[in-house]
Amino acid sequence: MGAHPTPTAAYWAFFENFNAKDPAGWAGAMSYPHVRVSATRPPKRGDGPSPRTASGVYPTPDDYASMAANAGWERFEATGWVRTQGVTPRVVAASETKAHLAGGWTRHRADDSEIITNRVLYVLSRMDEGWGIQARFGVDGWSHNDAHQAESDAALAALGRLMTTLEAGDVEPWLNCFHYPLTLIGAPGAVDTMDDADAMRAAFGDWAGQALPINYTADVIAAGENGVTLSQSITRGDDSFHQSFLVAQRDGHWKILAVSAIT
Repeated sequence: MGAHPTPTAAYWAFFENFNAKDPAGWAGAMSYPHVRVSATRPPKRGDGPSPRTASGVYPTPDDYASMAANAGWERFEATGWVRTQGVTPRVVAASETKAHLAGGWTRHRADDSEIITNRVLYVLSRMDEGWGIQARFGVDGWSHNDAHQAESDAALAALGRLMTTLEAGDVEPWLNCFHYPLTLIGAPGAVDTMDDADAMRAAFGDWAGQALPINYTADVIAAGENGVTLSQSITRGDDSFHQSFLVAQRDGHWKILAVSAIT
């Protein structure tokens, strides 16, 4: 799937097909495997489709369409929902095969009043067929009237701790800068879930154990009560790249919950 000509075309197709209550069309806005990461812990549900993992990964379009068809739109309509309006997206960073878009949505009633709004970081990948949404990092708890400065500061401090431990090559403190399961979005089609610190150590311990100088700048993309998305430009040793993060508060601790890199 993901057969759209541009990242923004895939973004708008997401809302068009959601509003049309078209499971297959909605699934067609994505690249696969597709993942939705929420700053708020999702409730445990026994009625979800089995292909969806605990971290919210959908391996194929059929898996996503099945979820949409089984869950239905009645749960939204019960709140008075008639349509969802996407916000105009902003390109945070992009390459020829991957893009980070700052976007989000508002659910509306028939009288156009707002039900709920959110801000989301969309990770789009260009696969063989075209562009699709590979991942969504949901801030949760965003509002028009609150800048959430304290939450933004906490998220930037969490990123600072991550960078300090990485620069020093201190693997164990570095591993403690993440919430698990941790979602990592790499090259197009590369969606990895690190279930715990042991998995993260096995995959990246040698890389993180190299003490290399780091220079970076970071900006807040969006902030809510439960999560903050950050944009970072970083040089580590001889490598320069862009990263976007979802930083979430869990049990009073702000840590990294999801990362997407553009190299």
